[in-house]
Order: sequence, then structure tokens, then C-alpha cells
Amino acid sequence: MVEYEKTPEKQSISWMGGKYAGQLKNGLPHGQGRLLLPDNSGYKGQWMEGKPHGTGTVYYAGGGIYRGELSGGKKHGYGIYTRSDGKAIKGRWVEGRLAEKLEELEEAARTKEPLAHEMPGGARQNGLPAISVRNLSHWYGKLQAVKEISFEVYPGEILGFLGPNGAGKSTTIKVLTGQLALKGGAAQILGRDVGKEDPQIQSKIGVTFEEKNLYLEMSALENLDFFASLFGIRNPGSLDALQRVGLADRARERVSGYSKGMRQRLMIARAFINKPEILFLDEPTDGLDPVTASAIRKTIREEADRGAAVLLTTHNMFEADELSDRVAFINEGEIVALDTAENLKLKYGKRSVRVRLREGDGVREENLPLDGEKSSARLSELAASPDLMTIHTEEATLEAIFIRLTGRGLAG
Repeated sequence: MVEYEKTPEKQSISWMGGKYAGQLKNGLPHGQGRLLLPDNSGYKGQWMEGKPHGTGTVYYAGGGIYRGELSGGKKHGYGIYTRSDGKAIKGRWVEGRLAEKLEELEEAARTKEPLAHEMPGGARQNGLPAISVRNLSHWYGKLQAVKEISFEVYPGEILGFLGPNGAGKSTTIKVLTGQLALKGGAAQILGRDVGKEDPQIQSKIGVTFEEKNLYLEMSALENLDFFASLFGIRNPGSLDALQRVGLADRARERVSGYSKGMRQRLMIARAFINKPEILFLDEPTDGLDPVTASAIRKTIREEADRGAAVLLTTHNMFEADELSDRVAFINEGEIVALDTAENLKLKYGKRSVRVRLREGDGVREENLPLDGEKSSARLSELAASPDLMTIHTEEATLEAIFIRLTGRGLAG
């Protein structure tokens, strides 16, 4: 359930069939925000009353990118349009059409490359998957723990593996990181086959597990410096990494004196100290307090925004919903659904909203379907009411969807 506030503040909501994260006003995107659609197109920039308006960046499904001025959802004003092949046009647009070509650029890779990583999953349209899995299977003796699963994770994307304990999440990560032998199917990391020792892969990944394999008699700073030295990294910026996870003030203390949450934050810092292209995170916030968990989720999102592909396993519905660009439901070793959280909610949820308004000294509620002109007009009327308190979407939670598809809960 998402709450729309009347005053601008950052929220994450379903919008135009995709996921919007940013400021809202009267239930509409308004201010700074970012929209990611299922086909990997989207927009990042200024909004006004539900439409891109001002300056921003448009990402097209075919790989093109427009950066410049917009009005009412259309290109309007000065901007640069970069095609998927890197060539670009600088010009002036009116109502979405090119009105005046100012300059044609033969090579715009310098402009294009940073933009590819401005949105989670944005690099999908510009390259190959960082992780590619086809019919992966694994057995423990006669027990088949993973059953012919297939998926990809692209640079800048967070794929959430959502399922209960024992569903096959950790086994999948251990196979992909070389800790378990590849027994069935095929998998590639950065274009290279997994299943054997490969220093080139190991140097470009970061991994965290529930087991805290840290050097307890060393300080946090010494742990990070030592780990970075294994990759031949000099001056890794260990103190800055600890600052990001809130441990800079305890950097020189022995890890043996750290709490569980502090050790988990150190594990996260260690995972990205080598600036990996891929992060494998196995239940990164399991059992942590809300403040620590929130700090770790923020750091994970920052790594994805940097361009890292993230495979995140969790049985925490809220975490998967907040972080993941796509979600894979895994149960008894099988992937039973794989899509964006918004698409899953739209498919299995109700398209309606619940509106709460002040009425005298009390509160009254109205439930409205999101389809039909009458409902749209009534919703607009209620959104403009001075008595409006909140508007809630009546959508299915990931937990409810998982139970519907598998017949069991995420904690099961």
C-alpha cells in the first residue's frame, strides 16, 4: 500500500504502468522524480502535475536518449538527442518535433555513456547482461535444490530473489560465485563461463553472506585495506567506504567489539571496496534493526546507480519492493514469476484507490476503481478537496502475490 501526500515529498508509486520514485503533489508526480517503465524506457528530471516538464532526460526503449527541455510530456525547447549508435543531434524542439537543427555530432559516446547508468537498469539497452543463467540446476545428493532456472541481470539493475528459507536462493549465489560446482545448465558472469576458478571474474565481483567471515582481531580499516590488497588495489579509500556505511568513527576499533549490525555494515563495505561490476548479496539485512537495514539498503541502491549489477536474495517483502527493479519469486528451487513489482501488483492486485477525507470531527472513506471516466473525474475532484487527508492504492503486496502463486508464505 502506497500513501500519496498532498505536499511534495519523495515517494515510490506505480505510474503509467511503471515505477515512479520522487516528489508528489496531490497524488501526482510533481517536482524531481524518476520513472522506469517495463520496457526499460523512462524519464528522469522535473515533473509538473503528472507530466515531464522542465529539464530532464528521456530514455527510449530502442536505446536513444534525449537530454534537454520538455513541456507537458513532450520535447520542447533546446536539447540533445543521442541515438543508440552514439550519433547525436543538438537542436530546438517544439511539441515533440525537431524545429531547428543546430549541430549534428558524429560521435557522442562521451555524452551517452554516463546517461546509460543514470537509471537503474538503464544500461540494459546498451549492452549484454552482467549475469546470464540458463537452466541452472543443483543437487545435494538426491535432493534437487535448484531446478532449471533461467534469468539475466543487467548493469545498473537490482534483481531481487524473493523466497522463503530453503527455496534455493543461497545455493544459486554460491554456484554463480564458484563456491559450489556447476552441476546442470549454464551460467556466465561478464561473458565468462562459471564453474571454474577465474581470477578475472573474482576481481570484478563483490559478495556478502550471512556468515561474517571477517578478521575479528583486526580493525575495520585493516580488514578493508587487507581485502583490497588481495586485488592489488593501492589506496582503496577504505575510510570513505566506512563513512558510507556509518562506521568511520569506529574505523580503528577491533571488529571483535562490533555488534551484529556493525559487522554486517562492514561486510557491505568490503563487498564494494574493489568497485565491483557485480554484487551478490545474500540476505544483506536479515535480523538487523530498522535504522541499520535502511542504511544498508541506501548503500545498495548507490552501487546500482554507479552501474553495478546486483543479485539480491531476501525473504523480506518490503526490502524486495523498495530495492528491486525486477523480482524473481523462487519456491522449492523453481522460479514461479519474474517481472517488475509494479507489473506483478497490476496483474494480481485491484486497480482501485481508497480516499480518506475529514468530515466534521470524523473521517469518511471512498473506494474508487481506477478505470472509467467517472472514477477519474471523481478522483480529481477529491484530490482537490481541502478535506483530503490521504489517498491509498489498493494493490496486492508481494507477500500476498507469493502466497497466491505458491500456497506458502515467505517466512515458511
